[in-house]
Amino acid sequence: MSSPEPKTNPSDTVSKHKEFLFPAVATYYQEPLALVKGEGAHVWDDKGDKYLDCFGGVLTVSVGHANPRVTEAIVNQVKTISHTSTLYCNKPQSYLAEKLAQISPGNLKKSFFTNSRT
Repeated sequence: MSSPEPKTNPSDTVSKHKEFLFPAVATYYQEPLALVKGEGAHVWDDKGDKYLDCFGGVLTVSVGHANPRVTEAIVNQVKTISHTSTLYCNKPQSYLAEKLAQISPGNLKKSFFTNSRT
């Protein structure tokens, strides 16, 4: 297991958060955590405290933070091409659509990819 990022001044991160982010992002806490590292199911704040991440980034990191297989796949993809619109064909999208067609029940054979998790 690697060690957390070097400690930073928590007041800098939190102060900038309070000053420059819209207040609605602070609905769930009085004092925000300034997270600096994630590994598996844990995250660390800028004070070096370790937490079990039961929130999972609104379901965006359900495979854990810094998952080696996912990280490698992301790095390899970015080295190839970072982003294309779904208007264009690309191998990962086509192969994922095929896999979804294979495992979907009934006649659900078409996929529509979007960025809103809908």
